Amino acid sequence: MKGMRGPGESRDTAMAVEQDIFDAVVMADERFHGEGYQEGYEEGSSLGIVEGKRYGMVHGAKIGSEIGCYRGFALAWKCLLHSGAGEKDSRKMKVVEALIALLQDFPYDDPTYEKLHEDLDRIRGKFRQYHSAALAAWLLHPSGFPHVSLPGHDKLAPQCF
Repeated sequence: MKGMRGPGESRDTAMAVEQDIFDAVVMADERFHGEGYQEGYEEGSSLGIVEGKRYGMVHGAKIGSEIGCYRGFALAWKCLLHSGAGEKDSRKMKVVEALIALLQDFPYDDPTYEKLHEDLDRIRGKFRQYHSAALAAWLLHPSGFPHVSLPGHDKLAPQCF
């Protein structure tokens, strides 16, 4: 018979309802923990993206400034060395041209370039190599060193040197 319930069925139903309420209370901690974790993960991810973008822009600007400084230095010295091209300047000219070649091959538009730091170290090394050769030449022959008089030369950016 369909509509009839036995005496134990109402008790089973009541126990099932009590069990569901008890499970809901016990499982609420896990549910809230999971929801809190998910909300925190989403908020942390969005904040991480913003912070990463800011960090990348700052450090990218520093590298760009450094590369620009090296490029300006190399082009200026290429012009100066061409004007007084002597045999002793040919070694310095080769270093300057090698530096310019490295700067032209530098991947300005690809921040995911795997050898970015290696190439940057090579550029820094070429700059130091020229700087050492020029300093040695000046120490040996100060009168033969090209003299450049620039207005405000004492206010040039020190990070380039």
